[in-house]
Amino acid sequence: MGILDGVKVLDFGSALAAPYAAMLMADLGADVIKIEKVKRGDLIRFTDHMVHGKSGYFLGINRGKRDLTLDLRTKEGQEIALKLCQSADVLLENFRPGMMDSWGLSYEDVRAVKPDIIYCSVSAFGGTKGFEKESGNDIIAQAYSGLMAMTGDIDGGPAKAGTPVTDVAASCMALISILAAMLRHQTTGEGARLKTSLLDASYALMPNYTASVLNGEPKFRRQGSGHPQLAPYEAYTAGDGKYLVIGAFHNESWRRLCAALERPDLENDERIADNTSRVKNRKLLAELINEQLQKHTAAEWLEILREYDVPVAPVLEMEESLEFFTENNPEIYVDAIPSNAGEIRMLRAPFEIDGERPYHPRGAPALGEHTDEVLVEIGFTQEQIDDLRARSIV
Repeated sequence: MGILDGVKVLDFGSALAAPYAAMLMADLGADVIKIEKVKRGDLIRFTDHMVHGKSGYFLGINRGKRDLTLDLRTKEGQEIALKLCQSADVLLENFRPGMMDSWGLSYEDVRAVKPDIIYCSVSAFGGTKGFEKESGNDIIAQAYSGLMAMTGDIDGGPAKAGTPVTDVAASCMALISILAAMLRHQTTGEGARLKTSLLDASYALMPNYTASVLNGEPKFRRQGSGHPQLAPYEAYTAGDGKYLVIGAFHNESWRRLCAALERPDLENDERIADNTSRVKNRKLLAELINEQLQKHTAAEWLEILREYDVPVAPVLEMEESLEFFTENNPEIYVDAIPSNAGEIRMLRAPFEIDGERPYHPRGAPALGEHTDEVLVEIGFTQEQIDDLRARSIV
């Protein structure tokens, strides 16, 4: 039994932002119905073929959903969608602004048939003047927000973060707002019109920077693996050429690092004695640290620095990380989830509730897998469904 048992969610989303939020709701027990285009489906069903010939991208963000195909360009398709809305609690979408309106599924349209609907939209730019109708994706948001300019080597060009961070962050913002609206609904019975955007999410990922920029004149620039406000707080090279990340920027950890490096004299070197001076002289700091790190391998330094309680980590490839942490923390994943790609291994939800990490025991669905089942639930006969399918409405 999940916390959201009895909650019905309609996932009109595509790609990542809205669908990932919907998947987390399915992990928490909600009945999530994913609505896809007839025959074509969600565009990410066909981005890759890495998991038993199926899209790993799609499998990773659509666990636990039932799947219905529907042609929202047709009047009958729109009528079916509104009928689904009558029994839904939450609607999620992340189309270009205006698309849901053009299909007769605006907030006002849905509210007319379901007055207490919680309707959440994820757009690229929110209410930004001049961008009201603009579409965008993760990389566009990273570029516009300044996040991309903050990422990459000091002397190189801007770089996209290695993962779709703004998409995932927008999913989390959407889910937070939905859960808050559901909590209010319990006491007031009111629905809600919720909005977030990839731009909002991008800024939310940089709260330590935005306050400074809005209230001063800092010139934060990309620092490779470093941090424009903290030092030492980046990757350094050990004697075997492998990388170690060291995050010893506050006074006590800096003292312990100097002792571990057998350079206690550096602790009070006025050029690097406090975080402000170390940020200013980060090049000198890196040279001094790397010089000492050449004396041992990365593995040896890991042991030494941990003994001194210095924040340190190896820089792992993703496959190395997943192998290590699934072996040493088996609660974070689950084996043999049935999906449209067969039985697969997946990470559970990224949080614990009462000592357990939730997950839905059913993986991502095949395109239209539950169309008949869902339509029967809202009153259609099999004969009517067969007719709709013959005319490509479903």
